[in-house]
Formats: sequence, structure tokens, C-alpha cells
Amino acid sequence: MDQSVGGQLVIAAIPGIPALVFLVLALFGRYLGENAQFVAIFGVVGSLVFSATALVLVVGGGQPLDFAVNWIDLGEGGSFPIGVFVDGLAAVMLVVVCFVSLMVQLYSGAFMEGDRRFSWYYAVLNLFTASMLGLVLAPNFIQLYIFWELVGVCSYLLIGHWFEKPSAVAAAKKAFIVTRIGDAALFVAIIMFWRATGTTSFEGISQAAQAGFIGGGVLTAAVILVFVGAIGKSAQFPLHVWLPDAMEGPTPVSALIHAATMVAAGVFLVARTYDIFVQSPTAMLTVAYIGGFTAIMAATMAITKTDIKRVVAYSTVSQLGYMMLGLGVGAYTASIFHLYNHAFFKALLFLGAGSIIYAMNSYNLQNMGGLRRRMPVTFWTMVIAGLSLAGIFPLAGFWSKDLIVAEAFEAHFYVLYGMALLTVLLTAFYIFRAIFMAFAGEPRTEEAREATESPGIMTGPMVILAFLAVVSGWVGLPDGFLGLPVRDLFGEVVAPTAFAQEQLGIEPHGFDYLLAAVAVVMALGGIGLAYLLYVRRPELSGQLSRRFAGVHTFLEKGWYFDALYGATFVRGASALASAVRGFDGRVLGGLVGGVGRSIRWSGERMKPVQSGGVQNYALFILLSVLIIGVIVGAEALLIVVALIALFTIAAVAVGARL
Repeated sequence: MDQSVGGQLVIAAIPGIPALVFLVLALFGRYLGENAQFVAIFGVVGSLVFSATALVLVVGGGQPLDFAVNWIDLGEGGSFPIGVFVDGLAAVMLVVVCFVSLMVQLYSGAFMEGDRRFSWYYAVLNLFTASMLGLVLAPNFIQLYIFWELVGVCSYLLIGHWFEKPSAVAAAKKAFIVTRIGDAALFVAIIMFWRATGTTSFEGISQAAQAGFIGGGVLTAAVILVFVGAIGKSAQFPLHVWLPDAMEGPTPVSALIHAATMVAAGVFLVARTYDIFVQSPTAMLTVAYIGGFTAIMAATMAITKTDIKRVVAYSTVSQLGYMMLGLGVGAYTASIFHLYNHAFFKALLFLGAGSIIYAMNSYNLQNMGGLRRRMPVTFWTMVIAGLSLAGIFPLAGFWSKDLIVAEAFEAHFYVLYGMALLTVLLTAFYIFRAIFMAFAGEPRTEEAREATESPGIMTGPMVILAFLAVVSGWVGLPDGFLGLPVRDLFGEVVAPTAFAQEQLGIEPHGFDYLLAAVAVVMALGGIGLAYLLYVRRPELSGQLSRRFAGVHTFLEKGWYFDALYGATFVRGASALASAVRGFDGRVLGGLVGGVGRSIRWSGERMKPVQSGGVQNYALFILLSVLIIGVIVGAEALLIVVALIALFTIAAVAVGARL
């Protein structure tokens, strides 16, 4: 296929089809009813086919698909182009986004059945998919920022889909406001890059930085502001507080947000601008340590949650921290590999949680128990997803997570290595704590005793994702692993540029079996601890939570970040808003009202003057001329003219009276 023509048509169709589906469903959804699902699925299947074609074109051709046209011409000030750039990173992301979106839309047919806004749900779901695809294709900051904001708007609409619930409205507003902080930082960074380099192209900014047009503190500040934008979208510390509350939206939406779209955008942004990031060691360290801290922080929060969706939500925050840690220490390929694997097992965990909620109409793990016999497909698929998340050999999560942990050690970031290793233990513990509480033992409520397996349209996508949670990582097997004739196919497709490798001083090294074994042992230790506390000796967990009540409450309250932000920023903003409202009502409102009342009073007082008498009008004219003369400092001539005018007017007045 000719890249200049066929390639352009293929790439344009990827976001174009779901965008067209959105328009169709937004305009005609009420007439289609529940048939809207079939239109939506047809659209995402088309995008998936074209995304796979783009991947083949990039891999087969060995060159990225890159073309652009002039969008806004600024004359001598430059121009803003619009186009696409599809390299290995973008091609893989396109396939992942479309595939997970397809699984979610298939699953949603049963989960959202009977919803009063069924067609609108599918319309926004397709706009969400189109926005993420457009973001992935963007070759410059301006184009990326447009789709970046569209992704945020769609997440707001989907989180608040059930806006009859006050909690859903609050969660949607919280997500929108918190992520706006990161968006504002990103916008400032774009302006800084444009002022310093005259371009918003990722490649152009990187080359300008290499040439010295931007550097030092300015470059570091701009790059860190870009990272703040990524922190907002990917829910990293300290802007992580919106993501757990986003669970108020429909569960399939949570799967899409957490696996392939909204939160993946931040990691993708850092990866896409990696050639710029590597030119600032300070920014790279910031990325690494923020990611490492977020990973361990969110993992500790997850170990006390009883809402199954919130457990998985905090897991997402933690795993995204892993990816940021990987990017910060130079493990570019490992980080994107984990993003790719994470999409499958995290989507599966959310769909599994949704299956339980569908069967029981409850989110609370304490109301579950004994579901293994009632919901065997959900049970086994969630066990597979949990093992993959924990990094158990040879499931998908093992290959990518182990690479990040090992790269931190090989790069001599020993503190980060220790944080990552501890997070492995906590991750295995909290996810199997949730699985054991939901599926092991005896049913603890009547709903659990009467639960039945979800319909095939829901379990089908779960089985497919479970298969991928096992095998997706095999495309990244280390070269010659265990003496087998295998090679790292993923690393051949997604790799940092030669410039980034040179800046980081990356030296290839073989698979470290010892480090991998240590990580697996830590994961098995976490699973064993969860089994002990929630299956063999469940009374121990209650005893520990009572004995360490302060620690338990601290973790349950999410390290009190919400309380802290509420007491400072939210209360401060509310106080400022109240003050501004009072100033507007009392001062400005009083001033405007006072002016109006004074004019009205003056009008009432002046009304008798309008008598119709010419002599009165003449007198007013004379007085006005005299006052003007005094004001402007008139000299004798002006006074003479005024006197003449006075006599003339007096004569006219006398004549009028006679």
C-alpha cells in the first residue's frame, strides 16, 4: 500500500470512524434504541482493523507513517501544521485502545441494558475512543492538546453518566477540576516551548533543545510542567485523588478509563516526548521518584478498601506509578510494555468486578464470599488477572513488571528498586485479598447465596481478556530465554530513539534470572499472606485492624489527602468565592444600584424644570455657557461672547412674552 495515499486513508479512518459513529448516535440514537450498540461495535471494529493495518505498515516498512498539512499560517511568525505520526509506539497504542474499547462495548450491551440513556452512553464511549486515538496520532503539542481536552470532557460525561446520583455528579466535577490543574501546566509548557523554539512539533522542540535554543532551567521547567500535565491525567501523586472517586461511573467505563484511554494518556505523553525529557536529568529524576512514590503509596491505600472497584482503582494508580518509574530510570521499552500488558489484565479486573456487581448489586467485599461456586467463569478469569497483575511467571504481567524492577536495579537506583520490590508484595496482597474475600469461604449475605454467573455477552470478553492476560507478554520474551529460539519482538517495535539511548547511556544486558526470582518470591509472599489472613485465619485480619487502628484508619482515609485538600484548597476556594460573591452583591451591586437610584432621583428633581417656558431655557443656556467658561479658563473674549448671548436670549424671551 502506498504510504502517501493509502497510508493516509488508513490513518484518517482510525479516529474518523468512531467520531462518525458518535455523530450518528448523538443525532439518531433515540430512534435506534438498544440497536445503537451494533452501530457502535461496527465502528470500533472498523477502527481496530485499520489500526492493525497501520501496525503492519509500520513494522513491515520499518519507517513511521508521517505526514502533515499546514493548518494555520502565521506569516513570518510560522505556522501550525496538522497531521499524524505513527511509529511503533503509536501503532501499538492504536491497537490496544481499539481492542479494549471493543471488549468494553461488547460487555456493556448486557451491563447497561435498560439504561434510560443507553444510546447516549455508546455515543460518548465512541467519542472517548476517537479522542484517545486522535491523541495518539498527534505529531505536535497543539494537536495533542485538543484531543487531550476532549478526552477529559468525555471522562466527565461518562463518570457522571448517572447524574441523578449526587455522588456521581460530585465525582465527575472532581475529576474535571483536578485534571484541569495538570492541563493548565501543560498549556503553559506549550507556550514556553513555542516562545523559545518557534515550533510545537515534538521532533522540532527536541532538535531545538539539542541546538541550544532552549536549555538549562527553562528547559527543565517546561519539561516538568509537561510532566505535571501527565500527572493529572495519569492520577499520579499529588493529583491522584480524582481516580478512585471516578468509580461512580458505570463499571465498563472504569475499565476503559483505567486500561486504555484517560490514564494511559499521561504515560503516553511522557513516552512521546521522551527525546525532550532525556535532555533534562532533573526532570527524569522527578518522573522516576514521583512514579516510585505513587506506586507504593497507592498500594498501601488499596490494602484496606472494602469497595471492590476502589481496590482495582488504586491498583491502577500504583501500576501507572510503575510505568512512570520505568520511564524515569530509562526503561522506556519496559514501561510501554507494561502499559500494553496492563491494558488487558486491568480491563479484565474491572469487567470481573462489574460481573460481581451485576450479579449481586453490591460493591462491598464484606457482603460477598462463596462466589467461586456460583460464578466460576468470573472467578477463574479474575484469578488469572490477579496473577498477571502480581507478576507471577509466566503470565503477561511478569515480563513487563520484572523488566521495570530489574532496570531500576541495573541503573543503580537502589531506593527505587526497594520501593518497586515492596510494591510487588503489596500488589499481590491487596488483589488476592479482594479475590479471597469475594470468592472464598461461605456466602455472607442472601445476595451472595443467590448470585448466578453473568450472561455470555459479558463473560465472553472476559475470557478473551483472560487469554491475553496470559500470553500478551510472550511477544516480549528476552532474546534466547532459557535457550529457546525466541527474540524480543516488542522491543524491536517499541524502542527509544538512538538519541535517547545515547543521552541515557543505555547498555543492553541479558535477562537477570536472580532479580526475576526475587520479584516472584515477593509476589508469592503477598499471595500467601492474603491467604493466611482472609482464608485460613480470617479472624487475624480483624485483630490486626483493631490493634493498629490508627494505621488502618490512615490508609482507609487515603492518607487523608482528600481531607487535607478539603481543608486547604477547597475551603480556601469556597471562602474566596463567598467573598467575591459578597463583594459583587454588596459593593458592585450597591454601586450599580446606587447610580441608577441617583439618576432616578435627579430626574425626579429636574422634572419641574421642564416647564416649556423659553425664558427658563434661555437662563439655563446662559448659566451653562458661564460654567463652561469658568471650567476651561475662558478669558475676556469668551465672557463678552457670553454676555452678547445673554442679551440676545433675553431679547428673544421678552419678545416671546409680548
